[in-house]
Amino acid sequence: MLAFIDESGDSGFKFGQGSSKFFIVSMVVFEDTEDAEACDQRIQLLRRELGVNAKYEFHFRPNSEKVRKAFLQAVAPYNFFYYSFALNKASKSLYGEGFKNKESFYKYTCGLVFENAKDKLDNIPSPKKTSTGN
Repeated sequence: MLAFIDESGDSGFKFGQGSSKFFIVSMVVFEDTEDAEACDQRIQLLRRELGVNAKYEFHFRPNSEKVRKAFLQAVAPYNFFYYSFALNKASKSLYGEGFKNKESFYKYTCGLVFENAKDKLDNIPSPKKTSTGN
């Protein structure tokens, strides 16, 4: 089992100075390594089909509807599931010291995703460290 996590937005609360209104954390989980590798290969092929750089990252907002649909159609055949949490940072109901600290805010938001995926995460092995410590 493999899990990948990514976020969208930022952990800042300076809305007039560029902070995003939303902070979103998503995790994609593949039950099988072969599905993850096949999906990755399909995404690589899609990059070539679309004529973009081999390291091009598909982000929702800057892509056209055509590219978004192509991406979703490309990954749809693969066996994975996802968990996602979106937080409206501009909400007046957010309070507490943890929201003032970027690190604790990030940990809290990721923790909500992990808690919701807990039943699936029990089977994921710990990451292996490389000789460089990464």
